[in-house]
Amino acid sequence: MVELLDDVPGMRALDPSDILGQLSSLPDQLEWSKGVDVPAEKGASNVIVCGVGGSAIAGDVICDLLSPTVPVPLAVSRDVVLPGYAGKGTLCIVVSYSGNTAESLDQYDDAMRRGCRIAAITSGGKLEQLAMANSQPLVRVPAGNQPRASLGYLLGSLALLLQGAGLGNAHDGLLAAAPSLRSYLGRLSADVPAANNQAKRLAKAMEGKVPAVYAPRPVRSVALRWQNQMNENAKTVAFSGEVPEMDHNQLVSWLEGGLDSGCRPVMLMPSEMRPTIKRMSEVTLQMLNERGLDPIYVALPGEGLWDNVLQGIALGDMASYYMAVMKGVDPAPVTPIKEFKERIGH
Repeated sequence: MVELLDDVPGMRALDPSDILGQLSSLPDQLEWSKGVDVPAEKGASNVIVCGVGGSAIAGDVICDLLSPTVPVPLAVSRDVVLPGYAGKGTLCIVVSYSGNTAESLDQYDDAMRRGCRIAAITSGGKLEQLAMANSQPLVRVPAGNQPRASLGYLLGSLALLLQGAGLGNAHDGLLAAAPSLRSYLGRLSADVPAANNQAKRLAKAMEGKVPAVYAPRPVRSVALRWQNQMNENAKTVAFSGEVPEMDHNQLVSWLEGGLDSGCRPVMLMPSEMRPTIKRMSEVTLQMLNERGLDPIYVALPGEGLWDNVLQGIALGDMASYYMAVMKGVDPAPVTPIKEFKERIGH
């Protein structure tokens, strides 16, 4: 009998929208931005990336990658208004894959009222129309994907805008990391047997559980991405958090009630950690194991922060896809989100 996760024709039959192909194209999407030319917006005193959902995660990733070195504050706003400090020195980068996301458009309007500098990343919609009408920097990414499967387009475009603004070299860094990311994704592809495929093994380990994914702050975006992808692709309840913050609250519930919760902790660890955080992470794992909670330990692949983040995202993306296969569900539709948007539109 063919292993379920090794039945490539079977999984493709479950995936008529080819989410697998969209997720696997992450390095190609990153490299797409090489040919894009946008005006530079130099001199910003702070940067706010505005968006929600699959569009906002690019902001989380770029903040993880750049915050250690960029000399101005970087923030992600998932609200309908900007933080109080936003003003003329603020560069607001509004990200909406569809171009019609209500929260992003509200923040765009707020940025206009406050006199912020504005740039937009979108595949079209009202956001594109507004940016063009106001002669603002615009990166128009390819349409046709699910927003969550367009991270490479959004992330590469965001890095390009920030590098053009004189804020780090994220675009160069992403392009340099793309070949190793492509090689790593090849080891997670559908035709690689489960016995040799880390993403398939992780999907099996999380089957029937509610994953709670934790990571240290420098790679917290990876944990959030894993949560979101399991929510949307695998239609699975999942949560995410940070180490060591969870050691001051959630650890109590794990150790004194976790065995009956139906949850399983997943610990994502980068290749480099500050000594204090490394020790705290090791003790957390030790205590979880001693209580029989069987945490899943994941050493993020690659060497250094950039590889850890990008390859860690790829690993979570593919694991979430294989979780959908194991549940026998189409990973593409997000029907409750569509219903929610319809209801708020009335």
